[in-house]
Amino acid sequence: MKPQRSAFRRVMQWIVACGLTLGLVGCGGHYPADPGDSLNRISGGTLRVGISHQPPWTDISSGETDPEGIEVQLIEDYAATINAEVEWQAGGEEELMTLLSGNELDLVIGGLTSQSPWSSDAGLTTSFAESIGVDGSTTQHVMAVQMGENAFMTSLERFLLDQNIEQQVPEEMRP
Repeated sequence: MKPQRSAFRRVMQWIVACGLTLGLVGCGGHYPADPGDSLNRISGGTLRVGISHQPPWTDISSGETDPEGIEVQLIEDYAATINAEVEWQAGGEEELMTLLSGNELDLVIGGLTSQSPWSSDAGLTTSFAESIGVDGSTTQHVMAVQMGENAFMTSLERFLLDQNIEQQVPEEMRP
């Protein structure tokens, strides 16, 4: 009976070893990943950005000229780091979030905060700036990307967190 147990034990060890090997090989992908390949498509291409009017973060009131604002400058600077052109799409938040969900935009900006009602419809970046809201509370500012596009979001977040944004926030809005 002992030889059967020994053989059984060796077969089980072999099965466990094969399972571990296959598991490690399966984990060899690039993480974070973009199911929609956003970062690769955008890099050297076009970054499609939805923008709503929310001064001083975003200002689209000039109509025909390029948008302005803290977040506009951040996105233009980020795009330059990945050799991308920015294509702006102005609209209301609901419209822009629908376009984002439909893969027609890569990013939505417009003074969004971490308390955004869109958190179930989009991936929100980590907070990159703080400001004092009209009610006197401190708000955390974020941007919205397509759900699951984690490589793109990570790239954008790394860029945003390296910026000195506090100096760009108007003094009366600083916490």
